[in-house]
Amino acid sequence: MSPSADTSIGVMVRRRIKQVIADLRHRRFIDLYATTLVALVFSALLLVGADLPDGVRWSLLFAGLGILLLRTAFANYRDERFLDRSDYDRNPITDDLRTAQDVWIFAPVGSNFLTDERCDLLRRGPLAKDGGTVRIVVLGQFDPEDPISEQLDALLDFPVQSAADSLRETRARLAAMEQWAVKGNFAYGDIAFNPGFSIIAVNPHAAGGYANVEFHGFRNDAVRSRMHIHLTRDDGVWYTYWLDQFEAIWRSAVADAS
Repeated sequence: MSPSADTSIGVMVRRRIKQVIADLRHRRFIDLYATTLVALVFSALLLVGADLPDGVRWSLLFAGLGILLLRTAFANYRDERFLDRSDYDRNPITDDLRTAQDVWIFAPVGSNFLTDERCDLLRRGPLAKDGGTVRIVVLGQFDPEDPISEQLDALLDFPVQSAADSLRETRARLAAMEQWAVKGNFAYGDIAFNPGFSIIAVNPHAAGGYANVEFHGFRNDAVRSRMHIHLTRDDGVWYTYWLDQFEAIWRSAVADAS
C-alpha cells in the first residue's frame, strides 16, 4: 500500500473518531453506539472461545437488527423543516416556552416574537425555575433615518410600523423584564450589525432541544412569508453551527456592553 493511501486512511479514521466523540458529547445516536459496543464485546468473547448460550446469541442478533432497522426508518423520516411563520400557528411555541429550561433568542427587532404573551410565558417558564436562563439579543437603538432602519424597513413591502419604532418598544419591554424578581437568570444585550437572520433556540443542549433559524430575505410581502428552518441535534454539524452563531452574537453583545 502506498504512503499516500496510508495517509488517506489515517485521515479518514481520525475524522471518524472525531465524529464519534462529537456525537457522544452531544448525545447523538447513543442507541446506535451502544448496540455497536455490545456487539463488539460479544464478538470478542466468541473469538476467544467463550461459551455463550444460543438464546443470548440470538437475542443479541435480533436486538441489534431491530435497532438498526428502527434507526434506518427514523433516518428516512424527517418532519418538514423548511417552514414559514405559519408553522407557529400549526405548532404553537407557547408550550415549549412554558416548559423550557433555557431559551436563546436573537432577533434584530424582536417585536413580532417578543409579544406580551410570550414574554409572560418566559416569566412563568424558564425564569420561574432555579437555573433557568433566558438570553436575548437585539439590535442597538437607532433613528428612523439610520441606514440600518432603512435596510430593515426595505425587507417588507407592507410594513405596519418602522423598524426604529418597533425596536424602541422591544427594548423598553426588555428593560422592564430585567427588573422582574424571578428565580431564573434573564439577560439581554445588543449588537450594531444585522446579519440577516434570527435564531430561537429552546433547550439547545438538552434532549429534545431545537433551534429555529429564520432568514429575512428581501421584499417579503409580510413577516409571515419569511422562511425558517427547524434544526435538532440529529442535524449534526449544522445544528452546532447555528448554536455557535448565537454564542458568537452573545459574546459580541456582552463585549459591547462592557
